[in-house]
Amino acid sequence: MSKSTLLVCALLVTAFAVSLIICGCGGTSGTSLYFNVDDRASWSSGERLAFASFGGQGLLYVYTITDSGGSSLLLTPSDNDDDYADEGGWHPAYSPDDSQIAFTSRRHTTPVIFLMDSTDGDRAGVTQVTSDSGSGADTQVSWKPDGTGLIYTSTRRNANHDIRTIDTDGSNMLELLDSDDNYQWASYKPTDDNIIVLESDWDADNSEDTDIFKYNISGTTFTKIADSAYSDGAPSWNPAGTKIAFHSDRAGDFDIWVCDSDGSNLTQLTSDTRSDGYPIWNSDGTRIAFTRDRELWSVLAADGSDPVRITRRYR
Repeated sequence: MSKSTLLVCALLVTAFAVSLIICGCGGTSGTSLYFNVDDRASWSSGERLAFASFGGQGLLYVYTITDSGGSSLLLTPSDNDDDYADEGGWHPAYSPDDSQIAFTSRRHTTPVIFLMDSTDGDRAGVTQVTSDSGSGADTQVSWKPDGTGLIYTSTRRNANHDIRTIDTDGSNMLELLDSDDNYQWASYKPTDDNIIVLESDWDADNSEDTDIFKYNISGTTFTKIADSAYSDGAPSWNPAGTKIAFHSDRAGDFDIWVCDSDGSNLTQLTSDTRSDGYPIWNSDGTRIAFTRDRELWSVLAADGSDPVRITRRYR
């Protein structure tokens, strides 16, 4: 092989490596791979994180990565055309047995909830769960503890943020919360599927005020468990159903807070000058992962110590 051929090969390899960083595609070794992470991730019991990152044409794609920051996998590739046939996806959520990931994607007319294999992604096909008829979108999906159903936010009724539930086969869709108030980021209590936690502007003090509520489905009763005149949002349960993490700007900028399930023992877990949001717990409840300025981080759930940067933002 000539020197000129070797030089060309070297340049091609370098260009490919650079393109991985620019496109946010990451790699399979090392730590702190480059992504621009969007909103909430999902943490499997196998210690992998599923998350959405911005990629080609400014669209979002679903990846998984180890909780130490390696072995990234792209689950929703795209041909980068304009027909939305494989647009990627966002708001991924592992099923309780880790076999599937629920996520939002617009693959026809409007964004809906799909299911895909958690290892092979949409290469193995997807199952559409919610209907894409009309306008609006179905997002912010979370699983029923027994894996038979989903709870999600829908804006299909007058663009209002409502909470709906549905079986994984697309049957038995129920409008759970559909008033003029906005409801978002609902999730079932892991030990009781009659209880959900969510973010809402119901009983708000001002236009920026959202609070954290528990809702009893059978009793149709609300209990406010985190109240402020600021933006409290994106709550998530620990696996035991005894604590709730959420983000709030009540201390100046967005940080992660934790309280008991009744709202007591409120504790500020992070205090970084960058925005921290969308907390999730690992399978044994010892760590909380969250999005910090388009990066994934995790800390110890007990006191916010031992910060680990899982991914880096690339711009």
